[in-house]
Amino acid sequence: SIISPGLPGELYMRMLKAVILPLIVSSVIVGAASVDPKSNGKISGIAITYIIITNLAGSLFGLIVALIIKPGKLTVCSGQIVQMDTGIPETRLQTEDIFADLIRNLFPENIVASTFQKTQTKYNSREFPLMKNISGVMTNSTTTSYSLIILCALLGMAAGKRKEASAPFIMFFDATEKIISQVLNWIIWYTPIGVASLIAHALAKATDMTTNFTSLGYFVLTIAVGVLVYQFILFPIMIFIIFRTNPYKFHLSAVKAQMTAFVALSSAVAIPDMFRCVEEKHGVDPKVSRFVVPLAVTLNRDGSALFICATAIYIGQITDNLTAGTIAMMCILAFVGSLAVPAIPSASIITLLIILSSLNIPPANIGLIMALEWFTDRIRSTCNSYGCIICTVVTYKYTKHFLQEQTSTLLAPDQHKLKSPEPTMQAGDKTI
Repeated sequence: SIISPGLPGELYMRMLKAVILPLIVSSVIVGAASVDPKSNGKISGIAITYIIITNLAGSLFGLIVALIIKPGKLTVCSGQIVQMDTGIPETRLQTEDIFADLIRNLFPENIVASTFQKTQTKYNSREFPLMKNISGVMTNSTTTSYSLIILCALLGMAAGKRKEASAPFIMFFDATEKIISQVLNWIIWYTPIGVASLIAHALAKATDMTTNFTSLGYFVLTIAVGVLVYQFILFPIMIFIIFRTNPYKFHLSAVKAQMTAFVALSSAVAIPDMFRCVEEKHGVDPKVSRFVVPLAVTLNRDGSALFICATAIYIGQITDNLTAGTIAMMCILAFVGSLAVPAIPSASIITLLIILSSLNIPPANIGLIMALEWFTDRIRSTCNSYGCIICTVVTYKYTKHFLQEQTSTLLAPDQHKLKSPEPTMQAGDKTI
């Protein structure tokens, strides 16, 4: 009875996952190949700097909101834990191993395998005079999207360096991007059925909602307040400082992309709408947008960072497992983990489970928030998509003069050829 209402939603999720990866790969390769190699470093440098700053700001703001509202302390059902089989072994990942795994996945051994596997530390317990965990490395069946984006960017830059030899390669991925975008537009028509099924499935799995209502209410209030303040106060301040324009008019231009992300629970699904927004409404050069938008969709997770940090503190408050060191580590891990969250629905929950396990906080408490994940995922997806649009426009603002200089330099030789030298009269020449 639980599987039946959720089947259309499961099919919807499977279709989205099937097209998101090739869309990101093709978009990044085409975007990186279309920009001059000298400007790629400047464009990616500005975009990544923006992403790091906003992801860290999102994590810090989630920390502040959770500590002010204290949703885990206000609930009347504190201590009542909903058990859930998370599939995570009891051995906790150590903090240094989490960072080591992040670095390992930046350099995959196999490009193809990185599309469906990632490297993860595995502990093997052996008996010594003192019990000790011996760490090793294993593969986990999860896409390492941040390594793919780097590899695809490198491939695109290399292709752009050898434009004549790589023309068929670039044309292939350009055609792939257009075809996948069309398939994604068809899938969007199925969205109402898929979303209704996902909501019905979440409600069918929820148990004893009366007991947990207060806890969930305070939790949702914390996330909603955090995202709304971040999106409608902090973002506008940043936009006004950078662009000196009305930030709320800027926000209206991104409404369609945000609504797409809200409905589909993924900022990746809104990539075509983001392209149209930044190119048609903000005049961003396609050479920049086709590279920065997929990069931002893969790495920019300020809304997810806010959610992960606030939720980890909420669960820590319920179980009384918070110390100053634990809170600081939650903020850092939420920031780092947000960079690796794939652009698929509910992916932040996976990162949250890893953070809780590494900090010795029972991950079984995650069951308290699963019933309303369909709502919290939507509001953070809108924040993520808006951040991607701002990232693209900011990057173009600080690189357009550089691109214009390159364009004028490339056109200068051709313009010189068009100008024929004026004939000069020499002494003794006759005029007819």
